[in-house]
Amino acid sequence: MSSALPSGDETPTRERILLAAERLFARHGYGGTSLRAIMGEAEVNTGSVHYHFRTKQSLLEALFAMRVTEMNAQRHALLAQCEPQDPCAAPELEAVLRAFFAPALRFARSAAGADFNRVSALCSVDPDPEVRRIVFAAYDDVARRFTALLRRATPWLADTDFHWRLECMFGSMMYLRADNGRVSYLLGKGEARRSVEVVLDQLVTFTAAGFRAGLSVSRPPPRRPRAPRA
Repeated sequence: MSSALPSGDETPTRERILLAAERLFARHGYGGTSLRAIMGEAEVNTGSVHYHFRTKQSLLEALFAMRVTEMNAQRHALLAQCEPQDPCAAPELEAVLRAFFAPALRFARSAAGADFNRVSALCSVDPDPEVRRIVFAAYDDVARRFTALLRRATPWLADTDFHWRLECMFGSMMYLRADNGRVSYLLGKGEARRSVEVVLDQLVTFTAAGFRAGLSVSRPPPRRPRAPRA
């Protein structure tokens, strides 16, 4: 689905409202956007908004459902491929990370992803806890599956270490999804556009190394067989 807002009768009313809300939420944030402004952007009347969504919160939930459902389906399918046939075996760390990162990064760099990527970022830190709940609920199911699989892939980490490295992993992923060019600017390299596959490879390499850091210290030494008694 395109993020551009088609005109008039070319797009069904419900979709026009969603696309208009997405554009305005991306510019002004959820709290800074009124239903009246969305109606004006979508060129619809009050009755249309209330008929399709009732409230601004319901509209936000519908927007996340529209944008995240396919991404979540792709993540679930890729994570399923990472599940070892042996339930006692650990999945491959890089494969689990790639399965989670790839759909999000590819969508963020797509034509439909630019505005929504900003909406998601802004709403995830919105002061209204109900707005944050909507964001987290949209991703929760697949995020919990990923976290459980990642924990199985890193049995050498203590729970506290796993927690902090997961925090750092999400921070790295969100920064790269934002693609704001800050590091390129600091290095004097301008706004060079990087291939999403290059970004994905670098993110997987970096975060996998983070989860393995200190492995020789964190992992308990293997037990040596006892010598037979005389």
